[in-house]
Amino acid sequence: MATASGMPDPVEMLRKTTLRVKEVVAGVEQSQAADPTPCSEWSVLDLLNHLIGGLEFTAGCIVGDVPNIRPNEAESSYRGETDIAVLVRAYPAAVDLALELAASPGALERTATTPFGEMPVSQIFIGTTMDQFIHGWDLAKATGQDTTLDAGLVEFAYGMLVSGGFANMGRQAGFIGPEICVPDDASPQDKMIAYMGRQP
Repeated sequence: MATASGMPDPVEMLRKTTLRVKEVVAGVEQSQAADPTPCSEWSVLDLLNHLIGGLEFTAGCIVGDVPNIRPNEAESSYRGETDIAVLVRAYPAAVDLALELAASPGALERTATTPFGEMPVSQIFIGTTMDQFIHGWDLAKATGQDTTLDAGLVEFAYGMLVSGGFANMGRQAGFIGPEICVPDDASPQDKMIAYMGRQP
């Protein structure tokens, strides 16, 4: 589904992205909580908190009540919770709330006051979609699950990350590593993952 401008509907993009991430989150086991992830400073438990926290932050921006969560950190309202099952249940609930709020008339046309200044909610929402997409791959990689991403979403996300400047902003802020070189004949997914500083 596309908007009048021809751009993909951002709510549907997040919905489609998180359908897969929900499956990955559901496959995380308690024994993997402390395991490392492609995000070198974060464990599996940290990454789950980040995924949930990003959605909580976005939901708060939509309703004008931004929570005390730094979306670039491993923070959520569940920070300190060590029971993976609790986080596994919390993730789809956070997805559903963000999607429900975003679908209300005019929701993405608002502006939110964030720790980074005034930002359009639409920009926050797209950034959250990109974040969930990449970190969903991170979580699958860290927990030994299928890392295959939807080809259509890869094409959209790669374009947004490059032309939209999301990756460069992340690199300048210090939370995305330098691009990794891959062969010219690498798959679009591997090129995107390498562009985001991860080893495919």
